Amino acid sequence: MTTFRAPRVFTRLAACLAILVAVVAAAPTLPSAHARVLHAPGLRAVLVSIQPVNDKGVMQDFTAGYYAGAKQYHYSEDRLVVVQNASAYVSTLQTVASQFDLVITTFPPMIQAVQTVAPKFPKVHFVLLDAQITKPLPNVQTLFFRENESSYLAGVVAGSMTRTNKVGFLGALVQDVINRYLVGYYLGVKRVNPRATVCWAYVNALEDPALGKQFALTMYAKGIDIIHAATAGTEVGVYQASEQVHKFLIGADVNILPLDPKYGLTATGPDFGGAARIIMAQHATGKFRAGRQQYGLKDGAVRILPFNKRLVPALVRARVRKIQRLIISGQIHVPTDTYLSHLKNCS
Repeated sequence: MTTFRAPRVFTRLAACLAILVAVVAAAPTLPSAHARVLHAPGLRAVLVSIQPVNDKGVMQDFTAGYYAGAKQYHYSEDRLVVVQNASAYVSTLQTVASQFDLVITTFPPMIQAVQTVAPKFPKVHFVLLDAQITKPLPNVQTLFFRENESSYLAGVVAGSMTRTNKVGFLGALVQDVINRYLVGYYLGVKRVNPRATVCWAYVNALEDPALGKQFALTMYAKGIDIIHAATAGTEVGVYQASEQVHKFLIGADVNILPLDPKYGLTATGPDFGGAARIIMAQHATGKFRAGRQQYGLKDGAVRILPFNKRLVPALVRARVRKIQRLIISGQIHVPTDTYLSHLKNCS
C-alpha cells in the first residue's frame, strides 16, 4: 500500500501527541532563511506552527497557501516559525507580535498562548486555526471550516452509487468537527436517495489502524457497501478493509486515490491552502474578521477532492457538481450545527 499521507490534526489530543513525540526545541529565533522579501511596504505576516510543515498533509497545504497569499497580496515580509516546545509558545508569540502585524498559528494547544499574548498587542491581528479561545478578543479570529458542506457532497456520491441502499460513516472521536462530517454526509445521502439507510460508529482512536480495520469490516459485513471515514491515522485500517472486501470508501481531508486506488471513490474536507489565502486577503484588504469564523465551499475553504473516474460514473460526478453549485449559490443550505440527537443511527 502507498505510504500514508498524514491527515488533519483533529483534536487537542492529536496535536499534543505530535508534540510529545517530536524533538523538543528551544524557543526559536527568527532566522532570515525563513523570510522572503516581496518588495511591497506595509504588510508583514508570520505563521507559527506547532508541528513540522513538510508533513505532506494539511500543514504543508496551509503553508503553501500562506506563501501564495503573501505573494498575491504583496506582503513585504512573510515568515515561518516552527515551535515544538509547549513552554515556548507564549514567548514565541510575544516575540513575533512585536515584529509583525498578522500572526497566524495553529490548533488547540495554542489556545492559552493566544489568549495570553493577543490582549497585549491590540493592533496586531491574530488567527488561530481549528481551535476556539474561551473569551472573544477584538483582534483574534478563530478559523473553522464547514466540513458539513463538503461531506454533503460525499453523501451525494454514496447515495447515488450504493447498490444495497446501506451506507456507513466512521468517525475518529465524538466531537464537533467529526460530527459535522457525519451530519453533512447523512443529509447528502438522503438528498439523492431517501430510501438509503445511514449507519455510523465512532472508533474512539486517532492512530489505531487495526481498530479502524475492525470497525470497517464489521460495517461492510452488515451489507454496507460504501463508508465515508473521518478517522485521522486510523483511516489506514479502513483503506485495508476496503481493499480486503472489495467495497467502496470515501476519505477525509487528503486525496484518497493513491491510498486506496482500487476502491477509493473520492475524499472531502477542508482546503487548508484556500483558508490561508482567505486570511492573507482579509488582512491585506482591511477586511479582517474577528471572532469565530467558518468558511465553506463558497469561500474556497472546503472541497471535494479528485474522483476515481474509473469508479465514479460521469453522471454522478455531474450531479455532485450541480449540487455543489446549488450550495455555493445558497439554494441548498447545509446546517452547520452538529445535531446528532436529531438523527437516528441506521435510519
